[in-house]
Amino acid sequence: MKKTSDQVEEVRIILDTILGLSQTINDLVENDIALFFEYPSADEGKKWQAKRLANKLLALATATIGTTEKAQNQVELVANELLKGGVNND
Repeated sequence: MKKTSDQVEEVRIILDTILGLSQTINDLVENDIALFFEYPSADEGKKWQAKRLANKLLALATATIGTTEKAQNQVELVANELLKGGVNND
């Protein structure tokens, strides 16, 4: 069985990876959002769908970033408690 510190480090790495991927998605959509808003079509329905997709992708990336940052904070709190020797499992 792995040590708790090794498990915490693995979780940190996973969360850092998720955060990096989410930030990349966010950056790509933000930087190229004009492609969605200037969708090359005369069909207004398709243009509306492209704009909606851009907004959903940004919302998803933003939510993932926020959730990952919260999880990272929780991991830090638990790791600090473990280091202090004070986790109560009641």
